[in-house]
Amino acid sequence: MTPDSPRLKIIHVAETIRGGIATYFTELHALQCQTFGKENVCYIVPSDHRADLIGIANSNIVAFDRSGRNLPSLMRLALETMRQVQVAKPDIVHVHSTLAGLIVRTAFVFMRNRPAIVYCSHGWAFSRETSRFSNAVAKVAERLLAKVTDKIICISQNEYSAARDAGIPEKKLSLVLSGMRNERPNFSRDDASWNTSKLKVLFIGRLDRQKGYDFLIEAARQLETSIDVRMIGSAVVNEEGDHTMPSNVTLLGWLARTDIEAQLDLTDIAVIPSRWEAFGFVALEAMRAHKPILAFRAGALPEIIEDGLTGLICDPAGTQALVAGLRRASQVNLRALGEAGYDRFVSMFRIERTHQELLKVYALVVTTSPRHLSKFVF
Repeated sequence: MTPDSPRLKIIHVAETIRGGIATYFTELHALQCQTFGKENVCYIVPSDHRADLIGIANSNIVAFDRSGRNLPSLMRLALETMRQVQVAKPDIVHVHSTLAGLIVRTAFVFMRNRPAIVYCSHGWAFSRETSRFSNAVAKVAERLLAKVTDKIICISQNEYSAARDAGIPEKKLSLVLSGMRNERPNFSRDDASWNTSKLKVLFIGRLDRQKGYDFLIEAARQLETSIDVRMIGSAVVNEEGDHTMPSNVTLLGWLARTDIEAQLDLTDIAVIPSRWEAFGFVALEAMRAHKPILAFRAGALPEIIEDGLTGLICDPAGTQALVAGLRRASQVNLRALGEAGYDRFVSMFRIERTHQELLKVYALVVTTSPRHLSKFVF
């Protein structure tokens, strides 16, 4: 943008931000404020998730009451979004995640002179392990709502291909890979230790079925004498029942960002045993820390990890494939994989690249909207 050109007003809207969306917001925030002005970047988020937005001031946040994934909470989200649109008159409403996309875009159907709408599912509902009927309904809903959406952001090639195959018009789609800052949060290497002669394996994420933590527990049980596992996280969506932990698995719960970085510094390899994964910020965090990754061939992970070069890919998703992958990890040069992973992170997954690609999308939707012709200038 030029110094004299008008600055766009952006409102980001999310029904939940815990996990990847919170990371997406916090990584992008400084760059968007620099480009558009701090006063022109706003987030509508659940009040109970406010603490997840680290480094974003209260003046940039509008919180709505959320008691869970229920109709009253969704209605409060829709009403707050409509209210902010009327008050702030944003140029773009950038909607994140499936439920927010469903509610907010439906509400915009009935609004005249609406702002431009950019939508990112952060993982298609029809790509998850649900029933055929649920997946079919999700595809129909996304195709219909695409009609009132100016652009749909896909955060990986896997997401782009899935959207196209589901019948979402390709002219609506834009591929914008997610990214992270190159600078790691400050942490003290003296605050943590991991004394073992075994292969040190780190898991970071929700203890939910999607993330495949149960595969890791069972793999650890079979490799009790050769690997030592630490798991950072807790259940958020649904817990798959109680698991008897083998002696080589330690549950650390959710840790502060600095403590997570300290654990990453100590580990030999980060494992991402997800059954499905829209993107996987944990992979970028590991690569940024010069650590190799072991993951299943799920979702976008094979786009991030180059098997045998920056990490290890195993297939199909399951305990035995994970066991084989961990045994393979003990036989390769993990330090070399980690260094190659860092180089790949720098070349492909820097947040500055994500920001620039988003600017192109914003420019396109604004300059093709009769309400905003010629407002966006580079």
